[in-house]
Amino acid sequence: TSALLLGACGDNNDEVEENELNESEVQKQEEVTTEEDTVVETPEEEPKEVAFETFNLKIDTADTKEAVVAQYSKEPKDSLYSNELDAADIKGEEAKELLHSVLGELQLNKDMADEDVIQRVTLAFGIEEYKNFNLEIAYNGEKEVKTYTDSKK
Repeated sequence: TSALLLGACGDNNDEVEENELNESEVQKQEEVTTEEDTVVETPEEEPKEVAFETFNLKIDTADTKEAVVAQYSKEPKDSLYSNELDAADIKGEEAKELLHSVLGELQLNKDMADEDVIQRVTLAFGIEEYKNFNLEIAYNGEKEVKTYTDSKK
């Protein structure tokens, strides 16, 4: 029996080394997992300011007339958002809040090229291809409404 024990101990020593390696691997894995699990709480960002009084958008796609309609105004009762592709149809304060967050991220200004404005807006509203694009913006402090239009066949 002592020969068996010695033989078993000899094999056991090799396993200890393997276990030591496995334990160090497990420790490394636990450290990585711990780092990944750490949640860094960042304060909620305030929505960026919208640089215009009104924003009126209509986009037609090849399949859907008025696929996207967005009307933003400082007055919640005048705001609405409908997107046939996302089955969205909201009005009032809810529409104003949604549009405020989307439009604030766009960072549009009156000096941008029309193509840049159109590209940013279509991306923001999830439209890859459109047939007609019509956008009217009354920028803060401006008397005239700026119109952006584009049509594709």
